[in-house]
Amino acid sequence: MSIIGGLLAFVGIIGSIVIWIMTLVKCFKAGETLWGVLTIFFPIVGLIWLFVRKHAKLGVYWIIAGILAAIGYGMVLAPLINKGMQDGMHAMPPQ
Repeated sequence: MSIIGGLLAFVGIIGSIVIWIMTLVKCFKAGETLWGVLTIFFPIVGLIWLFVRKHAKLGVYWIIAGILAAIGYGMVLAPLINKGMQDGMHAMPPQ
């Protein structure tokens, strides 16, 4: 499961980075330098800009990429958290 999760996380992160760069290009080409600079530091601003400027399709793709990354991270981390909790249960002193 963690291999599939790692692949999902990788695809989601790469997709998010590519869409972030595409958003930056669109912002600066539209002549909206402030939005572009804010998008560099706060990517959520770029997502808002996409929906405000009627580029909703690209915004939806960005959200889907983020969801893929989150699912992938969850699939990678869930077994580790479960194992840590089980090991912690054995290490607890009796009451």
